[in-house]
Amino acid sequence: MRYANALLVAAISSIGIATAPAQEPVYQLRVDVPLVSVDVRVNDSRGQPMTSLVEKDFIVVEDGVEQLIQAFSSVDTPYNILLLFDRSGSTQDQWSFMQRAASRFMLNLRKQDSLALGAFDDGLMMLSDWKDPAKDVEKALEELPKRGPGGGTNLYQSLERATQREFRNTTGRRALIVLSDGRDTSLGNRPQRSGTADPAFARTYSAVQRARIPIYFVALNTDKNPMGGYFSGTVVIEARTRMELLANVTGGGIFFPKGIRDIVDVYDQVSRDLSSSYTLAYVSSHSAIQGQSHQIQVRVHGAKVKQSREAYITP
Repeated sequence: MRYANALLVAAISSIGIATAPAQEPVYQLRVDVPLVSVDVRVNDSRGQPMTSLVEKDFIVVEDGVEQLIQAFSSVDTPYNILLLFDRSGSTQDQWSFMQRAASRFMLNLRKQDSLALGAFDDGLMMLSDWKDPAKDVEKALEELPKRGPGGGTNLYQSLERATQREFRNTTGRRALIVLSDGRDTSLGNRPQRSGTADPAFARTYSAVQRARIPIYFVALNTDKNPMGGYFSGTVVIEARTRMELLANVTGGGIFFPKGIRDIVDVYDQVSRDLSSSYTLAYVSSHSAIQGQSHQIQVRVHGAKVKQSREAYITP
């Protein structure tokens, strides 16, 4: 199966996290500078994951210029992952696959990782908390389809609340993984303004940028991966474009499963990749020019590196 980005694992990094070895306390680095983060998996010549590397083993290059690594997270660093599902009427056909995807994801988590579940329609509802036992999370998943479809899709405000409130008191790497078609009710039948020219979207864009929590979208039924119920037009294109903007500004990513059944495979691969990923963050040495694209390359001597993303656009 082919996805738009290299790995969903990339997915799961928290911008500005630094870690000590596994036995030492994890701490968070908070700085008011535009950190650029990238998640990487490193394999040796036999294709086996290398999980004991340290910061000095990595070289990060942007546009051909080596960068100074400002924050580093080892493989052992815990993850705090919020799985957020769109339960509006437009995604109702996918609910059973949402359940299966979340269940598979849970099976692959490590003991040091934490998981929370949420869903949104007209607003955000938390289905489980970080400390809930697995049986309670499974029960919450079972209840999801029984609620029936919501009346609208308040995607943008739900993302704001999730990033600003639901990760409080978490320690370690953080990520928000969102399953949605990206169509916020505010788009209407025909968007009046594109991207950040729309005040509602611009507010969300700024809010999630400040939160520094990578957002990863598993995008359903877009112009890049039409499924059942697909309709063409400016609304679909605009919804997909806005998801891409939010993923870029937060250091996340977006994935386009080709079919509904592929959703489970996406989540399965993400959770497996988490156990062998590192997170690197740096402050670009290049001038910040809005809209400019920059190429990222991570190197480890004598090893093969797989990056979560190979480029980013300056917000």
